[in-house]
Amino acid sequence: MNHRPLSVISAAVLALGLAACASTPAPSDGEQPVAEAFPVTIDVPGADAPLTIDAEPERIAALSSDAAIAVHELGLTDRLVAIPAAAQNPALNPYADEMSGIENVVAGENSPEPEQVLAWSPDLIVVTARHTGEQDASDVLDATGVPVLTLTNGWSSSEAVVENLDLIGQATGVGAESSALADEVLVGIDDVRERAAEATSSPSVAILSNQARVPFINSASSLVSELVTNGGGTNIAQEIGIDKTMPIQPEQLIAANPDAIMLVDVTGKGESSFDAILSNPAVAALPAVRDGRVRLFLGKDVYALAGREIVSGSNAVLEWLHPEIVE
Repeated sequence: MNHRPLSVISAAVLALGLAACASTPAPSDGEQPVAEAFPVTIDVPGADAPLTIDAEPERIAALSSDAAIAVHELGLTDRLVAIPAAAQNPALNPYADEMSGIENVVAGENSPEPEQVLAWSPDLIVVTARHTGEQDASDVLDATGVPVLTLTNGWSSSEAVVENLDLIGQATGVGAESSALADEVLVGIDDVRERAAEATSSPSVAILSNQARVPFINSASSLVSELVTNGGGTNIAQEIGIDKTMPIQPEQLIAANPDAIMLVDVTGKGESSFDAILSNPAVAALPAVRDGRVRLFLGKDVYALAGREIVSGSNAVLEWLHPEIVE
């Protein structure tokens, strides 16, 4: 997709919201808002054909944790009939407690079983086509007659999140709510960026995560990298030629010599899970480590982002990197 400045997108989202308010009379006291009309036809980026949904969905199967988080942020948790196990992981999902009562859980997010999903009688399936298993499931489920909203941008930027919120809002009949949430996110990010612009430096940051047995370094194409940029830093991965999230070796981190190191705990195992690299004597001697410019962030706060946490996560990075300009 084309990447426009956030201020432009924010203005567009706000304009859409104002237009919606102008065209739909506000309900008087005691009245319920008028429901959006169905059927709806949605142009989904990357899809072979538009998606038509005949009736407002009441039973939503979200097969990706980011999709489940977005559905929750749009106030539709009570419509969720299935979510992936990752969405009930408090290390990854800030709303894990609210989703703990959802009856049906997909054990493997990367390879959901289509037959199992259909047994839960969903009237809308939302899936992120990020992994091969998720794409395969999407292709199979598309042939069943149940509407499948397949999100193809990987939630890899704030613009991608806004696009997905809009698509989910259209598909579920809460377009006004999705526009309002998108505007809240974009205005919040603009605010963080404006404050970060007051800083006189842009520290280089190595973003390490613990989703595997050895720490991974996160590339510039990840959403957490945008949080670092929003907070007034730069992702060191791009500077040393790393263009995809991958295992990091001590020698690479030593050569990069970042000003700060961001540890993202997506497993709930804490800082000790990064010992494979941080305990290396040469790594321990790096100025960032020696001088205490290493911070552990919970994955739920900076990694599994599909809404408001983009703003709070960006603000947390700003407070860490530039405490001197934080009010």
